[in-house]
Amino acid sequence: MSIDREMLSGFLDGELTPDETRQIEQALEIDVELQAELEQLMAADKAAQQDFQAMLTEPVPLALAAAVRNAPSENVERGASNSNVSKSQRASAPWWTAVAASLALAVGAAGGYLTAVGTPATQVASAPGWLEDIADYHRVYAAQGRHLVEVPASEAEHIETWLTNTVGAQVSIPDLTDHGLEFRGGRLLVAAAKPVAQLMFTDGDGKVVALCLIASTNPDDAPRSRQIGGFDMVSWGGEGANFVLVADRGRDDLEAIARSAAS
Repeated sequence: MSIDREMLSGFLDGELTPDETRQIEQALEIDVELQAELEQLMAADKAAQQDFQAMLTEPVPLALAAAVRNAPSENVERGASNSNVSKSQRASAPWWTAVAASLALAVGAAGGYLTAVGTPATQVASAPGWLEDIADYHRVYAAQGRHLVEVPASEAEHIETWLTNTVGAQVSIPDLTDHGLEFRGGRLLVAAAKPVAQLMFTDGDGKVVALCLIASTNPDDAPRSRQIGGFDMVSWGGEGANFVLVADRGRDDLEAIARSAAS
């Protein structure tokens, strides 16, 4: 199967069939160039998301808000409800009225703005969390096999020191052998524009369970289970960091593993 950039984008977005996904995962294990192209796509997607979120922090331009508010729309409104109005009358409102209104609606819907006549727009949207980024990374790296980790488990002491210094929060490798999990090594990720430590474990069937850590001055209070991007996750906070354990959906011992990791 020929794998082009469009298929890789579909792979990242989870839009491919199971057979196509499996073929791309197998190709990624042996094709270094394909891995590099996928990394470029992930970086471009992350940059686009960050740019879009930055745009949403800007208030609606006053000129645009004024144009929409003051635009003569009487004929347009009547044209939608009064069959006696001619087509020429319906089209009499300036074309930029519809364009401005469409832009305002688009910005409002995407950014969570509430706009009232005579008052400035108020942003109510919040930036996306780091867990969505973790799900994207896990989808790619959990399928790598030979390239599962950046630094192998044989360098455990180095992994703890390296990731602690880089992330800015204490990274300790938990012993999860009671759950049938073997530590395979670690990686450095970037989520929500911050460094993230990722510790990778596998069970007897080769299934991957990853423990990720991001520094936080306001850690989550209580453990929480959720499903994101086709994966099960258990997240919690403490010790100046937020943690998340991620695995394939349907793993019934994930909360027990999380309790062991947290302790």
